Amino acid sequence: MNLDDKIANFLRDSSAAPARSKLEPYAGLIRELRQRRWTYARIADALRTEFGVMAAPSTVFAFAKVRARRHQPAVLPAGDIASSTPTAPAARRPRFNLDG
Repeated sequence: MNLDDKIANFLRDSSAAPARSKLEPYAGLIRELRQRRWTYARIADALRTEFGVMAAPSTVFAFAKVRARRHQPAVLPAGDIASSTPTAPAARRPRFNLDG
């Protein structure tokens, strides 16, 4: 049995780990409520009253922050390559006058 077969067998026999956060089933709800400008405290209260999930506002914040969608950098059209080349930084003035 080669290494690839051992790895394949190991992965097949391994069970998936359960979700690490109790908020995972509510990820879509939390995202939608944040888009509606709800505060983290209000979301935490709604989770407690409507779903029985005890989570502090800081926990909801940390959960949302980790799962926030990162903005993709803008892709420039091929014709704009010349205008996108970085220019040399401007000369910096000294911060303090040490001459006298």
